[in-house]
Parts: sequence; C-alpha cells; structure tokens
Amino acid sequence: MPFPHRKGFLSVIHRQTQTPEYWAAFSPNAEDINHIYSQIVEAGKPVSIQELAVGLIRWRMEQEAATLRQQFANDKVYQPKQRYAVGETLAFPALRFARGRVVNVRPGHNPELGNFEVIEVEMTDGRRRQFAAAFTHPHRLNEEDFTRLLDAKPILSAEALYQAYGEHIAVALNEALAQNAEFVRVGDKWFVREMMVEVGVGYLNLAEAALDMAGGGPLKTSAILHEIGFPQNAPPNVQQISLNMALYADERFDEVGYNDKPAWFLRRLEPPEVLQTPALLTVVRSRATATLDDDLLRAAQELDDEWELELGEVRPAESVEVILTPSHRLAGTLGWSCRVASLLPYPNKPRASVRFIDAESGSAMVVWLVRDGRYVWGLREWYDKNDLPAGAYIRLRRGDREGTFVVDYRRRRPHREWVRVAVMQNGRLGFETAQRTLRCEVDDLMAVFMDNPPAIAEARLNRPRDVAQAVREVFPELVRLNPQGNVHGRTLYAAANVLVRCTPRDVFATLVSSNAYVLVGDNYWRMA
Repeated sequence: MPFPHRKGFLSVIHRQTQTPEYWAAFSPNAEDINHIYSQIVEAGKPVSIQELAVGLIRWRMEQEAATLRQQFANDKVYQPKQRYAVGETLAFPALRFARGRVVNVRPGHNPELGNFEVIEVEMTDGRRRQFAAAFTHPHRLNEEDFTRLLDAKPILSAEALYQAYGEHIAVALNEALAQNAEFVRVGDKWFVREMMVEVGVGYLNLAEAALDMAGGGPLKTSAILHEIGFPQNAPPNVQQISLNMALYADERFDEVGYNDKPAWFLRRLEPPEVLQTPALLTVVRSRATATLDDDLLRAAQELDDEWELELGEVRPAESVEVILTPSHRLAGTLGWSCRVASLLPYPNKPRASVRFIDAESGSAMVVWLVRDGRYVWGLREWYDKNDLPAGAYIRLRRGDREGTFVVDYRRRRPHREWVRVAVMQNGRLGFETAQRTLRCEVDDLMAVFMDNPPAIAEARLNRPRDVAQAVREVFPELVRLNPQGNVHGRTLYAAANVLVRCTPRDVFATLVSSNAYVLVGDNYWRMA
C-alpha cells in the first residue's frame, strides 16, 4: 500500500492480514496450496488443518511484511548497530520514517555503554538531532522488523488470528485440499499422496487377521505393520501413514486411539454398547419448565452429571473422584462427567479405547469412551468383583504409561451396616433398609444397593417412565425410610436413576413445578 510523504513523515500502516474483511474473503490460491504442500513435506507426517491454517496465516503475514519492506528498498533505514558517514541520508523508523542527512560523526562518551558513536542529523524540517551509531547493545531498532513501528495498533499473532477467523479459513482449506489430488486425508489430518506407499488388499486382509487374533484390537499401527510383514523400503513413519490411510478407507476397520497415535479395532467385533447407547443410559428429559434458584443450581452442579457438562468449564486434572450412580451401576459404565473429562478430555471421534489399570491387582482392562453417549463402558466386571454399590466413590488417575489410567475406589475394611436397598415388587420399585456388607466408602445420601440388578434393568425396559413418574414412584418409598418424612434432593436424584436415566436439574425442576412436594430447606423435601 502507498505511504504518502507528509512534511517528511509517512502515514501509519493498516495491515490487511489484521482485518476481519481480509479473512472473510479468504480463498486459497495456487501459492497457498504450494506453501501447504511444502509445509507437509517439511513436517514429514500428516498435519492437522489447524496447524496448516496457522502456518498459512503466518506465511501470508510474512509476505505482507516483505512487501512493506520492499517499499523502503531505496531508503537506508537507521539502525543503532550500524555505522554511518557524513553525507548519508537515513530514514528513522521511530520517527515514522522521517528523513535526515548525517552532518557530523563523533565518538560517544558513556563508560557504562562502552564504545559507540554519535551522529548528528539534519532533518528535512531543518532541525538537528543526535542518534547513537555503532551501538552493539540489544535495542528494539536492531532486532525488530522496522515496519512494525508504523503499525496503527499491535499486530496479532498467527495463532490469535486463527482463534478469531480460523473456522472460515479451515473450511476453505479443507474444501480446497479435498479437491486436489496431490493431497490425501489421513483421519482428521492431511498428507501428500506422492510420499505414500501403496498398500494392497492383501496387506489389509492380513491386518484384519492380526486384529482378529487380538480379539478385535485395539492395536497400534506399528504393531499391525510388524504382524503383516510390511515391506521395509520406506521410512517407518511413511509406512505407518500409508497403512493408516488404507485402514481409514476400509470399512472393516475403526480408528479408536485416544491420543494422536492411531489404534485400530475391527468394527464387527466392537461391543454393541459402544456403537449405540444402551437403553439404560438413554436420558429422559423432564417436561417441567420451573426455574431453579441458585441453591438448587449449585446442588445440581455438585452432582456432576455428564448431561449437564459444559465442555468450556473443564480444567485439566491429574486425578479425580466421582460417585457411581445407579444407572451407571446397572449398565456397567461410568458417566463421562465434567470431573472425568478433566482427566479424560473428549476426543474428536465417536469412540476411543483406553486401558484402565486396577489399582490393587495391576491388571489391565480395555474400556471404551463413547463421546455422543457421554459414558465410559466396560467396568461391569470390575464393579462386580469389588462388590461396589451405587453411591461408591470411584477414583481415577493417570497411569505411568501413556494412554493408561488407574482406577480405584475408597477402600475400607468389610463391615455390615444398615443401608438403602432397592427391590422390585410386582413390577414396582420399592426401597427398604437392610444390612449389607460394605467394602467401600459411599456417599450416604446417594448409596443404593440393588440385590437383583437384572430384574431392575428388565423392569426399566418393560415399563418406561418419565421423570415425573419416577419421582412420584420413589418419593413415598423414601419417605417411609425416614422418621422425619423428609428426603434429600441427592437421594431423590439417585433413587429416580434406579428407574430412569435423568439429570439432577430435571429432578429438581419436577419437584419445584409440582404442588405435591415442599422444600423444607437445605435441599430436603417432603410430601405436601
């Protein structure tokens, strides 16, 4: 863009790459595609669209800066580290590129700064000013792109620009690369087709056999390569990329790796419960429209239900503790709640497989993270082995090996106690107080023992209920167990989840919207 002289000064720069209009009109051109090609080749591995977009933004910013610098190609720009002679004409970035002629050079005098020179410059307006020269100490004018001194406002980084405009840029790049035969999509990343090794159907059949022998998987790509005897005439990373691409394109295989290292499973051997949400975990929403006050909202949040998870609220953690709810105890699952997600963030794929390590025995178990259903599947045997009831405190922490997580519970010496027990009577749910052996610590308000889980699960499936019906059915049963006739909201949430998968907000909204229940304080309720 032009920089008109105004009394020896230049106007400020408004960089186009810093404007929303520039990126709103973005469409990849041939030079952009060439740059992306080089970016992938240099990386030597598939690159995510976000990385490609950030790299392209940075490249366009550099191109714009180079164009700006070219406009000053005929000017000698002042930098303190250089030496100058009398008669030279200089442009001064810090003075918005005002120009002046050197009229005198003398030694500088400052013991703390060492040797340097002072130049006297007659500016175009006739005034004389002095500047340091041969000054080798760190200085902004020695290090930075001098055109930045003319910017109207601070320059946003490529990463910041991607945060602001990346959605449109990523869509445009994905569309352009998908239409270009030189590029190939590997999962959610892009690679250069020319760098790949051909993988014939014979090797894919061998991969299927290897996974079959492993019980369906999961196996990492490197393990499959070892099993199928893939030719070694290409670098290992190219072999893995090529096989990954071929496996992605074959419907027999499902990529279920939790991190950015692909792991594969045979679709035909995947548990049905990870392909479709079990009926026991299908959430039933309340028709109640009551507004909850702050106390009830806090009480609902404390229950950490996965269907009230806001992903933006998740903060990374090294270990978590959650309460096992009745619906998940019946299904052999764990809710992928806010707390669990702080240790196991949601991946960008429908399902992923990880290994849980039993804290006591050290044995490993394959569990599945199901994104759309928001649950962790594969814990039924572990629950049964440890005799864990609903209400037990479950602990998770990162394992020593990548992709492993240690699972445990609050242990205690076995002891018989009076506890809340759910029983089915003529197709209806009842609650009673009975003695049972406790081998773990439980949340007293949410603990529910279920002596015959299959009967309860069958009753749920045979007689579907909505949230209001579930609350109406369990409330009088719970009242019978309390001499005061009051029931805590946490207990109602747990008991209702024996009959139907529902959220705490829906349970509380059902209570608030009905004249049949009265809040007596501290989240305790009674029948009206």
